[in-house]
Amino acid sequence: MNVDWLKILAVGSGGFIGATGRYLLSLFVQSRFPDSEFPYGTVLVNMVGCLFIGFLAGLFELKSWAHPEFRLFIFVGILGGFTTFSTFSHETFLLWENGKLLMSFLNMGLQIALGLVFVWIGYQLLRLF
Repeated sequence: MNVDWLKILAVGSGGFIGATGRYLLSLFVQSRFPDSEFPYGTVLVNMVGCLFIGFLAGLFELKSWAHPEFRLFIFVGILGGFTTFSTFSHETFLLWENGKLLMSFLNMGLQIALGLVFVWIGYQLLRLF
């Protein structure tokens, strides 16, 4: 495997920005609902991430601009650090947009259902120790 350190730096620095942004925005939003257990901050972060990835992916694809490392910085780094839900939503949208409706629903079902199953498995594993 050949490691391209510029790409690693692009993803890592973008990830720092995205993860920090996610934490601060979620914390701010949740502080507006101090008596609620509902994760308003997470919902807003996920929706903002979806809006950004839709806008930027469309912009980059329609305008065909941005250096590959810059795309990594934005999509994998910043938006990946901000929320992987935006990536999941974008990939599902592309399947739908390309007429692959069954694959689109399969992607949604698998990731949501299996995600919950694996969270449950993780909790159960802890109970073994």
